[in-house]
Amino acid sequence: MSILELHAFPASPPSRAVHMALDLLGLEYNYVEVAVLDGATRTPEYLSMNPQHTVPVLTDGNLVITESRAAMTYLVSQHKPSQLYPACAKKRSQIDQRLYFNIGTFYSRMGDCVYPVCFGKTKTISEEKKEALKEALMWTNQMAACGYVLGNSMTIADVDFMATYSTLEACNFINLAPYKNLKVWANQMKQQIPKYADNCGKGATVFGEWFNSNYSAE
Repeated sequence: MSILELHAFPASPPSRAVHMALDLLGLEYNYVEVAVLDGATRTPEYLSMNPQHTVPVLTDGNLVITESRAAMTYLVSQHKPSQLYPACAKKRSQIDQRLYFNIGTFYSRMGDCVYPVCFGKTKTISEEKKEALKEALMWTNQMAACGYVLGNSMTIADVDFMATYSTLEACNFINLAPYKNLKVWANQMKQQIPKYADNCGKGATVFGEWFNSNYSAE
C-alpha cells in the first residue's frame, strides 16, 4: 500500500489545511517540508511533480494532487469516508460551496491584503482591500452562527477556514472582535483539531511574523 506524502510549507495556509486534515483523519503520511522562499518549488524535480510551482502537493502512490481543497476531499473520500465530507451529493454540495467561498472570497481577500506586504511590494494595505475583507468576515461570521461553518457538526470546510482565520489572527492588522461567532468557533477548532498547535498554530505564527516584518500601519 502506498504511503501518503505531503509536500508543504508550514507558513502556507493551504499547506496547513491539508496537514490538519491528515491528522484529523488519523492517517499515516510522510511530511516533506518545502523551502518555498529558497526556491525549492522551482527545481526540476519539483516542477515535474507540480508545474505550477505551488504548495501543497499531496501524493498517494502515482496520484498527484496540487490543490489543497481537492486533496482534503480526496483524503476523506478515499481513506476515511465520514460526515466530514459525506457521500450524499446534496450534503457535499453545501460543503463544496464553503470550500469555493474560502478560495474565491475569504482566503482570496485576505491574500489581497497580506501577500503584497509579505513579498515586499508594499508596506501598507488600502482601505478598499480592508473593507472587502471585512465584508468576507461578516459573511463567514454568519456561517459560523451554529458553531461550525456549516450547520452544527464539523466538516472539512472548518479545517479549510481555520487555515485562513488563524493566519488573519497572526497578522493582527484587522480587528476581529466584532466577529463573535468566529471567535467562539476558532477556539473550539483549536481544541477539536488534533495537533493543532504543531500543524497550524506554529505556521500561522511564522506567517504573522513574516507579514509584520514588512507591514506599516497607516
